[in-house]
Parts: sequence; structure tokens; C-alpha cells
Amino acid sequence: MMKKLNPRPRLLRWHFDDEVETDIPEEWKWIEVTMHFTDDSRRWSILYTPERLLNNLSRPNIDPPGLHMQQLIVVRSYEISDIDRVLRVFDEEDKLIEASMAYPE
Repeated sequence: MMKKLNPRPRLLRWHFDDEVETDIPEEWKWIEVTMHFTDDSRRWSILYTPERLLNNLSRPNIDPPGLHMQQLIVVRSYEISDIDRVLRVFDEEDKLIEASMAYPE
């Protein structure tokens, strides 16, 4: 008898953790999202638009003048449809787990 493998967790839903303010052109802060998966786990990611990422790296007082984050996802906009599409495609391509961090138990 072959043992059945557990399927990987799949994205059920997500939500913004921060207020999304898009009317401030010089804004540089990222937006965080929480994702809920089929195994009852929760993970989070940081979303940046190209404009906000550029604004952040253009700040004269940024030190160091660069960044690296495992959970960083760059999105075209903070429109719900854009984010949903990106997260669903990453989930289908089995990339969403590595593009996010688990919440501590």
C-alpha cells in the first residue's frame, strides 16, 4: 500500500495589514499582507510598487543604501485585482511560500 503524500498548502485568502494610501506621490513605505492557507497556516509578505521602492532607495538618509528581504514582492499597483492575480499565480507556480514568512506559532 502506497502512502498518500500531503498536498502542499494552497492560498485561501489574503488581506492588507496596512492602510493603502496611493495619493501621496513621495510615499516610500511598503504595505504588508497576511495570507491564509489550506493547512490553517498564516504567512505574510511585503508589497512594494516600483515607485515606492524607488522613493525608498532615493531617500538621502537611507543606510545602508540597499535592501534584501526574502518576503518582498514587487507589484504593479496596490489594486486588489493586481495583488490577487500576483499572489494566485505565485501560488500556482509554487513560489508563494518562499516569497513569504510564516507567522510565529
